[in-house]
Amino acid sequence: MSDLICELVKEDDPFLREVPDVFDFDSPQVDPEKLEKQLLENMFHHRGYGLSANQLGIPVTAFAMMNGYDPVVVFNPEITEFSEETTFMKEGCLSYPGLYVAIERAYGVSTRFQFSDGQEQAGNFIELSARIFQHESEHMDGEIFIDNVSGYRLKAAMRKRKMILKRIKKQQEKG
Repeated sequence: MSDLICELVKEDDPFLREVPDVFDFDSPQVDPEKLEKQLLENMFHHRGYGLSANQLGIPVTAFAMMNGYDPVVVFNPEITEFSEETTFMKEGCLSYPGLYVAIERAYGVSTRFQFSDGQEQAGNFIELSARIFQHESEHMDGEIFIDNVSGYRLKAAMRKRKMILKRIKKQQEKG
């Protein structure tokens, strides 16, 4: 296992609610290439479609995500436009293992961000990659995917989660 793999920040840690600092390419808080590698390795290790730096305890605006079959790491992401069309599907978060809730999100987003070398990029994402970009961007604002879920739907999802976590624990005990 790589020395870049680390434990994820737990769901009850107030750190997830803190707004991370904008990544400063002129005076980097951490090495951007190492952070890129660390985000990708942890996203794959923890089997996620996306992972933000603050989920690793690193308070900067950067995240890794899958764009189709291609992983990409974005720094200083900004959503400049949301499509009017929306989709509604179940979503999870690596910091909330076993919790899946249907969330309504824009079908497509227009974005601006930077790569690890500081190069600026504009791009459009649709469907699953748009959903991932929106989810990870919320982490950049200190928000969590369940913030706008009704109490009823969240309670139902939490009950299901208990069963999922029990099942996972049993499988781990069997080894």
